[in-house]
Amino acid sequence: MCPRIKRKKKTPPSWGKWTAGFLLLIPNAMATVVLLDHLRHFAFATSTQLALATGAGVYIVMHLLLWKPVFMHIMGHELTHAFWAVLLGGRIKSLLVSREGGQVTLSKTNFFIALAPYFFPLYTFLLLPIYVIAAPQFHPILAFVIGCTLAFHFALTLHSLRDKQSDIAQVGVFFSLSFVYLMNLLVIVVVGTILLPEVITLGDFLRETWALSGKFICGLAALFTQPGSHTGP
Repeated sequence: MCPRIKRKKKTPPSWGKWTAGFLLLIPNAMATVVLLDHLRHFAFATSTQLALATGAGVYIVMHLLLWKPVFMHIMGHELTHAFWAVLLGGRIKSLLVSREGGQVTLSKTNFFIALAPYFFPLYTFLLLPIYVIAAPQFHPILAFVIGCTLAFHFALTLHSLRDKQSDIAQVGVFFSLSFVYLMNLLVIVVVGTILLPEVITLGDFLRETWALSGKFICGLAALFTQPGSHTGP
């Protein structure tokens, strides 16, 4: 059984969500361009960069060739639902997790709570405060583990998306995927801001994405509003 969250009622995806999902394609594309541009500076030049990349690589090899820690993913999935529900004023009524799947019943939900497990790597964000307060000599070790957890999040999220996910179906597939993609980009940037400020920072990323999106929209508007030329006989 796929990880899911119980709700009192199901609502079909609205045209508003289709529109929002479509509009998100612009910042998604611009944010991708900005992130890739910054990642060009990721050159394994520091021990932290090397440890982060190594940790991610080790997990990917394990995931593809040896073992997929599905139970840990299901546990993190349901706990993420619960975490964001409590953070946004809800209560946890029940929580059930097994290797076959999980369910959490909450007193409230919204699209953010429903989609949180697909963009919020819980285990990574549990480690980030430890990295911030740790002595510098421990940073490479923690960066290695953070790299593992980040790769774990992306790999098992993609793995779970091969099956129909009730959370995504209830919110609306197109909007969900557009929103989740953008939020995962932000997650990468937040992790980079803390571990790799020499590569990317959240402030630079947001400013450049905003500026690039503005240029794209202005260019698109000019293209459609430019009067067509007419040549007489």
